[in-house]
Amino acid sequence: MHDLLQPLIHKAAVHDIAIHIARTGLSIGDEAELHELPDGRIGVFARVTRRFLGLFPRSIKLPIGVLGPGAGRLIAGAVIQGESLRVRIVGLTPEHLAPEGQGPEIHISVWGDPRHLTGGPFGAVPHQPGKA
Repeated sequence: MHDLLQPLIHKAAVHDIAIHIARTGLSIGDEAELHELPDGRIGVFARVTRRFLGLFPRSIKLPIGVLGPGAGRLIAGAVIQGESLRVRIVGLTPEHLAPEGQGPEIHISVWGDPRHLTGGPFGAVPHQPGKA
């Protein structure tokens, strides 16, 4: 049975940005992935194209940052259980366009099955078959 994806997080900020946005070639609409990090936080990863020896393009997956505590708590259960999630970059403010005194920004959206959310602000609990 194929479930329809629904928006779980419309727009979440990526914290602790670990890349130089302007040099990665990331753009709005690019795919991203969520993975649990060893410290328990939810890491955000994206594929970027790098050129080696100036000639050979190669796509590599780079960590771009982590989800904040609220979004991380909401989506952690689905990420840990390996649920199918659709993650897209929905907002980018590169370094050279960031307002004075603020850093660059990345925002993502997450779509999936809301029955698999845990610990969210709406009191969602994991779906248990046979229980209403």
